[in-house]
Amino acid sequence: MAILRKIGMQFKKPTGFHGKIVSILMSKGNRPAYERMIKDMTIHSNDKILEIVFGPGIGIHLISKIFETADIYGIDFSELMYRRAAKRYEKLIENNRVHLLFGDFVETEISASGFDKIFCINVVYFWDNLQKPFEKIKSLLRDDSIFYFYMESKDDLSKVKFTKDEIFNKHSIEQVTEALKSAGFKETEYYFKKGYYIKAKK
Repeated sequence: MAILRKIGMQFKKPTGFHGKIVSILMSKGNRPAYERMIKDMTIHSNDKILEIVFGPGIGIHLISKIFETADIYGIDFSELMYRRAAKRYEKLIENNRVHLLFGDFVETEISASGFDKIFCINVVYFWDNLQKPFEKIKSLLRDDSIFYFYMESKDDLSKVKFTKDEIFNKHSIEQVTEALKSAGFKETEYYFKKGYYIKAKK
């Protein structure tokens, strides 16, 4: 169990040599979800976008490549992921197209606001209480803008050995949609495609 817990912690917050390996696994495993979500988000060229926990930076890469004038923000509390992304996107950061923050999303003050889209992939498992992060996300969005996210189903996540630890909160889709409603989101839609793609409108 100790080994499985260490693996789970690496997926939550990659560190050191093993974090680099997990980063490669996340890049490959999450890419289909990123591609589908970015397509569903209907991004416009001048949108202001925030990704919560950008990890290996797949979302930043795909969005910056397709939408050359989009204003992209990201926050991650893994120092390893932050440093690697800052190096990878150094030119975009210098050109003021990408803005990276280091810290825990729930606890870190984010001076920017008025986002057109906020999104995250495979992140909600690591929030013990969904109310606080959902309320913060809502406060950072401009009126009528959208929060998008992807998560595995509770049943599928439970089948993975290293998620059996309490590190992973296995929220049901009903719990998630109820939390979004409690946080004040007006409309919530979702569909299932090897996991849940969820859209909540402020």
